[in-house]
Amino acid sequence: MKKILFFLMAALALTGCGALKPTTCSVQPNFYKYRYVYIMPTGSVTGSTGVYTSYVDNRVYGGKTKTANPADLMSGILMQKGFTILPQLDQNKLAETLVLSYGETGHRDVGFLWLSTSTGIIIQFRDAQTNDLIASAEAEDFGSTEADNVRYAIQKALEAIFAQPRYY
Repeated sequence: MKKILFFLMAALALTGCGALKPTTCSVQPNFYKYRYVYIMPTGSVTGSTGVYTSYVDNRVYGGKTKTANPADLMSGILMQKGFTILPQLDQNKLAETLVLSYGETGHRDVGFLWLSTSTGIIIQFRDAQTNDLIASAEAEDFGSTEADNVRYAIQKALEAIFAQPRYY
């Protein structure tokens, strides 16, 4: 019994289980006065798992590949929350428009035997007229692919922003 306990303790000490960084956010009281959001264009994130690539015939075998576009993910969530997504900035609606930007803050090895890599993201909402920071959130998460990492982190960041109390 002592040998088994020692083995488990040694395995955990050698491999470690990295904890995800806590989600942080900041929301100004005037966040809910805005009705429109313009989302800065983002590129797609593609991730694969369990993939074998043949260099003989340039084909990929097995595993799964997922793609996510952060702008599409954020627009869907924001539309559910009642915001109107603008395809371009409208000069007549600037007083009620937020500009949303997204960025990745890096990758970290987490999980048992460092088999999982988390992706950190940051989301910022800025006033379209003044460029003042109205809300921001930073989150990280991990899934089976990098696309999952980004999807989960975006959901966590936006949930944190919308979990803040409304000021009227």
